[in-house]
Amino acid sequence: MSDDEEYEYDYGSEEDYGSDGGMMEEGEDGKIQVENTFYEAEDLRSESKFAEAIEMFKKCISLEEELGSEVKYRFRALQHIVTMCNELGKYEEMVARYRSMLDMMSLVTPNERTDAINIILDSISALSSVRNVLTDMYEITLEALKSANNERLWFNTNQKLARLYIETQDLDAVEEIIKKMKKSCQLDDGSDDQSKGTYLLEVYNLEIQLCAATQDAARMRKIYPKTLNLNAAVSDPRVMGIIREEGGKMYMTESNWTDGCNELSEAFRAYQEAGNARAKTCLKYLILASMLAVSPIDPLAAPEAKVFVEDKEIMAMRDLRLALDANDLVRFERTLRDKGNKIIDEPFLMKYIDPLHRRMHEQVLVNVLKPYKRVKMQFLADQLHIESENVENILVAMILDRKIEGVRIDQIHGVVVLDGVGASQQEKKLQSIRKWASSLDELSGGFQAKLSTGVY
Repeated sequence: MSDDEEYEYDYGSEEDYGSDGGMMEEGEDGKIQVENTFYEAEDLRSESKFAEAIEMFKKCISLEEELGSEVKYRFRALQHIVTMCNELGKYEEMVARYRSMLDMMSLVTPNERTDAINIILDSISALSSVRNVLTDMYEITLEALKSANNERLWFNTNQKLARLYIETQDLDAVEEIIKKMKKSCQLDDGSDDQSKGTYLLEVYNLEIQLCAATQDAARMRKIYPKTLNLNAAVSDPRVMGIIREEGGKMYMTESNWTDGCNELSEAFRAYQEAGNARAKTCLKYLILASMLAVSPIDPLAAPEAKVFVEDKEIMAMRDLRLALDANDLVRFERTLRDKGNKIIDEPFLMKYIDPLHRRMHEQVLVNVLKPYKRVKMQFLADQLHIESENVENILVAMILDRKIEGVRIDQIHGVVVLDGVGASQQEKKLQSIRKWASSLDELSGGFQAKLSTGVY
């Protein structure tokens, strides 16, 4: 080779090299361009430049289509376009692009399609005012999932739609969804398929919420035991929290305070385990139920409740309980009326304030009556800050329920007479003495029999 000979070397352009400095294979430059375009579009979206971002995502889709069957960035780009079209109110394009994305479901991983669908359905949840668009999006999703035989995601999507209908009070639509979901969990003979315990629990969860919305207590009483049977095999705290809460409320409507307290306690624990923000509200209901049930167990003493002990609303409920335990009617009323405690803003709590007031009045009456033989009705009314007529009604109910004994009401003179209390207590003492004497007599007779027979 002579020195005069010259050779030309093609080192390629900067774009022909990968990040490691090595020469890229043919086609890799196209993939890099797709990737760069995708992330550039994401940057535009993060800056809220939605119109520009949509155009850039469309470019990304076109570039990847030229490479063949790869859908890695196309699927994600369509997801972004759908959610941004929703933001911009471009509902027609949103539906069309969503159809295109669902057509690619089989080409991506289960996690990718699940995440994408959930993100999109969550983003359109505020479209209740545009009912036809919301319905179209869910129908498209359910049809695609049914065709793809993706039962888990199909089930979850129906749940989301049912919850939206419950929020918008479209209860007939909820009923139809429940029927469809329940049918998918049944055997050929129409009985429940126990192998689908998790699905059944979720269906009953929706049905219980529907019963609560329609105030159908009879239907709830039939459904509720089924959920407890399923819970023996399936225990999802996210689902059981709702079921147990509604069960507790059901018992509360029946004035079954003890069972209501137990169920709300289970609901609170489930919510805490699931990290559900509803735990605090449920704890307030639990404290209320414990007061009505006259439970000696303080819900705030549970380890799960420690995180709420400094919360203002929970502290207000604690103050109510302390006032009840101390028969402090003034403190009770002051805590109740304080708007900052938000007790009067909670419909469920206010629903049971009357029975709670009755419980407080009964305890105060028992405490006030103790040292007296005769008490004027007006004096008792002044102590309770209510009318004499209401005091009489409370006393009559307490006598009938055997909460107080040896008490009679002199309506003519407006006096409560307690001279029977002593007699009642004396009678109890006499009964105890008689039982004791009878036991001694039996013991003595048995001992004498042994002595006479010589058998010890």
